[in-house]
Amino acid sequence: MVSPQRRRLRAFTLVELIVLIVIMGVAAYALLSMFRETLPRSPSPSQFTQAAHCAQERMELILGRRVALGTLGFISLALDPSGAATCPGNAALTVTVTGVNPAVAWAVDVAPGRYRLITVSVASAGIQLAEQNALIANY
Repeated sequence: MVSPQRRRLRAFTLVELIVLIVIMGVAAYALLSMFRETLPRSPSPSQFTQAAHCAQERMELILGRRVALGTLGFISLALDPSGAATCPGNAALTVTVTGVNPAVAWAVDVAPGRYRLITVSVASAGIQLAEQNALIANY
C-alpha cells in the first residue's frame, strides 16, 4: 500500500498543468502561423498533377522517338525533337530534359556507351514539381 504522501508526489499540480497548457498553446500558435505564411505560396495538388502529366508526355515522346529511330535512336541527337521548354497546355510549367542532347552516360554504366539515363524535370517558378527518369540501352 502506497502512503498518501508518496501518492501526492507522483501527481501533477494544477499550476503545472496550466503552465503546460500555456506552453503548448504558444507552440501551436507559432506552428500554425508558420503554415499560414507558407501554404498560399506552395503548389496546389492540381499543379502537381499537371506537372506529372507534362513530364510523362515528354518522356513518352522521347521513348517513342527512340523506338521509331531504332538503333539510331540511341546515338541520335534528335530524341527530343520538340525542343519546347514549356508544356503545350500550361506555359507556367518549364520542362528540362537531360541525358539526350548532349548524351549523358549513366554513372553506373559498366560498359560505357551502352546505357543512357534520361531525366525529364518539370518546374514552376523555380520549384520542381515532377520528374520522370528512363534508362535506355543500346542493344
